[in-house]
Parts: sequence; structure tokens; C-alpha cells
Amino acid sequence: MRRVFLMMAACCVLASPALAGGGAVDLYGVYGAVVDGEYEPGIGVRLSLGSTHWMVDFGATAFMEVEDTPIFDENPNKDDSMKYRAFELGMRYLFYDLHKVRPYVGAGLSYAQTNATDVRMGSGLGFYVVAGLRVGRVPGINFMAELIYRHSEVETTYNLIETTDVTVGGIGLQVGASFVF
Repeated sequence: MRRVFLMMAACCVLASPALAGGGAVDLYGVYGAVVDGEYEPGIGVRLSLGSTHWMVDFGATAFMEVEDTPIFDENPNKDDSMKYRAFELGMRYLFYDLHKVRPYVGAGLSYAQTNATDVRMGSGLGFYVVAGLRVGRVPGINFMAELIYRHSEVETTYNLIETTDVTVGGIGLQVGASFVF
């Protein structure tokens, strides 16, 4: 966990020349894949800093608990409940400067933090890609909607013996408000 935050801080320092233009704070609801095709709602926040086209994004998303999901394929009778949180650091490119409707694309690193009731789950580093649309005037309150794909692998241990990597994340829809300054 400490390495991830140090890496994020280093990226902030390296990206500081691009941060001198403005930014946005996004508050959104999300409905997305968590594990093994299980979809859950969640909430998130993202801080974006940058120029008129390039933005550096720092985000956090927390999903509701996934109930009774088979985490191990070898043991289908044992279901478990798990929680999933994603922390992101990435870049985004916004098209059409000074327009009311601005589509964008982006990508970056995704840090997955998971825990379950009966299974020991770790954390893992992965990636995300995003494509979205922001509607509104700059500065001001904008509407935002986006499709995001997250992918991370976390090490999971059951009965202190069986260890496997579990893929968390998947495609999700995020909709909310963007406070652009």
C-alpha cells in the first residue's frame, strides 16, 4: 500500500507542469462488475487537474458488498461475501475545447483493495480505461457519464493452503456531477 501511494506522489510531481490550468471534482454513482460477473452499485469521487485538454486523474470508488460469490473454482460449494474498492491514477484527454459537450478518453493504473469474510484476499495493481462525456459550461456544474473497464489480480488464500489469483473488476457505468473550475 505504501509503494502505491509513493508511486502516486511521484507521478504528481512529474505531472506538475500539466496541472497548471484548472480542474474538476467528480462525484458519481457506479454500477459495475466486481468479481466473476457479479455486478454491484457503488459510489466514487475523482479529482482531475490539468489543462484544457489533458487531465491527471486521482480517483476512488467503493462498491457494495458482493453476497455469496464463488471465489474459488475448485470449491464451488463454498460461497463468500467480499468488498472491493478501486483507487486510480491516470491521464485523460478531453476533446473540443470551449464546447458545451466534451467527450473524453483516458487510461491509468488501478489499485484494487479487496477483503472477504471467509477467504484471505490481498490487494493488487492493475489498469483501467475510460471513455466518457461531460456536458455543461466551464466553469460550473457539469453532468458526466462514462464507461470504465477495470482489471486487477489479487492473491487469495483459503484454509492457509490453497492460493490462487482472482481477477477483480470489469466493465462499469459511472454517472454523476462534475464540478469544473
